[in-house]
Amino acid sequence: MPRFYVLPENIRKDNIIITGREVHHILDVLQKKVGDELTLFDGKGNEYKSEISGIEKTGRERVITAKIVKTEKTLSEPGVKLTIYQSIPKGRKMDYIIQKCTELGVVRLVPVLSERTVVKLEGWKKESKIRRWREISKNAAQQSGRGLVPEVGGITDFSEAIRNCRRDDSCKLILWESERSRHLKAFLGENCKNKKSIAVFIGPEGGFSHEEVAEAEAGGFNSVTLGPRVLRTETAGLITAALIFYEKDELG
Repeated sequence: MPRFYVLPENIRKDNIIITGREVHHILDVLQKKVGDELTLFDGKGNEYKSEISGIEKTGRERVITAKIVKTEKTLSEPGVKLTIYQSIPKGRKMDYIIQKCTELGVVRLVPVLSERTVVKLEGWKKESKIRRWREISKNAAQQSGRGLVPEVGGITDFSEAIRNCRRDDSCKLILWESERSRHLKAFLGENCKNKKSIAVFIGPEGGFSHEEVAEAEAGGFNSVTLGPRVLRTETAGLITAALIFYEKDELG
């Protein structure tokens, strides 16, 4: 059964108010009506088995009221909290990265402006991109059975992102194609074994500069390699996330 995201503030004691785009999908695409069942989730780990109890129209907007039948905790979230700091790539590659990282189980994605980032985002373009990426995260969480909607942070400068990471106790990694001796698999087993949170920096199309890697290492990060082949930026984060979840026994 399809799942639909609802705002936490629209959840009452016995019923849930559904507004926005989900209403169109429920009523026009799936052609649901009063008495039909719905599965709703609040993006905070709760899932609600419910039944449509009312459909109203206020002006041009339609509103659905759903009666809560059963509340359950979502069991699909991984135990390890993985944050991907992704240098913004060209085109719509970021859309793909956010969608697939959400499906895999990443809990947070932070768009980063690094030295070799080609994309320039300012003003309304920046805000528009962030809104789009957050909508993609929500939709991917809805489709993939996630209990949480991954946070998509604001666009952050590389140095600021490194400084922000210093405050937490996560296992800190930066992927670098020039690293030769420190492999991801071995490093995870030796250094991240008991860590419940992991942060990974992924470079742009041109990779990270030596200066950026040095800055990251000074901030507590360790450069690691995925092997002898150089991966595209839109591939590297997904492979890294999948490998981390596999090593942490989060893929079944």
